[in-house]
Amino acid sequence: MKQTMSDDEISDAELLRAYSRGDPSAMDQLVARYRQSLFSWLLGMTGNRADAEDIFQDVWFRVIRNAERFTDVSFKAWMWKIARNLLIDFRRRRKPDISLDAVDEEDDQPLVDQLAAKGMGPAAAVENDDMTGRVMRAVATLPEVQREVFLMRVQGDFSFSEIAKTLGIPLNTALGRMHDAMTKLKKMLVEESRP
Repeated sequence: MKQTMSDDEISDAELLRAYSRGDPSAMDQLVARYRQSLFSWLLGMTGNRADAEDIFQDVWFRVIRNAERFTDVSFKAWMWKIARNLLIDFRRRRKPDISLDAVDEEDDQPLVDQLAAKGMGPAAAVENDDMTGRVMRAVATLPEVQREVFLMRVQGDFSFSEIAKTLGIPLNTALGRMHDAMTKLKKMLVEESRP
């Protein structure tokens, strides 16, 4: 009897190869695997849902266009490099008077809603939303290099060695940036909670 692999057992590279051989469902599986983490990271880096959506789409267009040329060891790192390069290009084209830390438009779903735990009661959800909102506002004020590492670790679920490789920095630099980000976040949240 032939044994089939579940979607979780198929590696990213195998899915990309399957897509290159003509299986469009393989790309759907890849997008589903990284949709939440990639979009949340882009939203955290741009501070604007529309910009994050545009870059998100561009990332997948580039992945599709270059699928046959993929030779990297890690699809996740390769995809994040594409996203990071598109983010850099986006910032170069962006008007200088628009802050990278701009608050998202009021009618958009805030990142808070994406981070809130499922299955909570109303009171716990409100309290969690408030704390998550305070944390994300604090994250938006971090220097970009610290915010990038923090969001890759928290939203992208990258290991520190993957962060270092993707950003082209030493492992100790990635660890140091995360430490600095956490120190600043703790300080900001403590100061904010004081009466």
